[in-house]
Amino acid sequence: MTTVDIAKNLQVSSMTIRRDLKRLEESGDITRIYGGAKSNYQAESTTNEKLQKNIDEKKEIAKLLAKQIANNSTIYLGAGTTLLQAVPLLVTKNLTFVTNSLVAFNEINKSDCRLFLTGGELHRNTEEFLGEKAENIFDGLNFDYAICSTNGINGNSVTTSTIPEGNIQNIAMEHAEKSLIVADHTKLNHSDIITFQKLDQFDFLATDSKISKEEIKKYSQYTKVIY
Repeated sequence: MTTVDIAKNLQVSSMTIRRDLKRLEESGDITRIYGGAKSNYQAESTTNEKLQKNIDEKKEIAKLLAKQIANNSTIYLGAGTTLLQAVPLLVTKNLTFVTNSLVAFNEINKSDCRLFLTGGELHRNTEEFLGEKAENIFDGLNFDYAICSTNGINGNSVTTSTIPEGNIQNIAMEHAEKSLIVADHTKLNHSDIITFQKLDQFDFLATDSKISKEEIKKYSQYTKVIY
């Protein structure tokens, strides 16, 4: 969009728009171009694309996460590539799994652990099952832990890219004694479009050792931070 068009539609001055565009560029939401701006929004990355990012950090979180889960527990394991890194460690603890992640299901199925797949409509981009059919499996189930994932945490807001991705995790949390959220340090101070839950509703946030002292202080206001 051009600066002139934005100013005309919002009925404000071009100077105001230029100032606002500068702030949006600084926050990473847009890129300013000659005479206007373009959005930096991109569709959510695929599971394969996410698997190539921050591998060391995800492996670090996976080890940390496995230490928090007691043997013989029943867990909900959400979709997310950090959680996938934890599967080889978690299956050694004789757990019962419920998951909506097709990729996680295929990995867990290589073990002897008891395993439930939610079913429902497959969201091909992230290879997870979502929607009412997937959510119905939680009726009557009880978890020791709901292990959830996110695309970004900013302040007390835990975010994702679509409402169904958030809904299924919220329902799992309602059936769990403890709820855990995992996010590597690059997801802190960033938001996706949908806030699906408040950080203070989780028992702890598991992240990696690259989290800054300022971020530890900031997010410890809302929940226990382990790293």
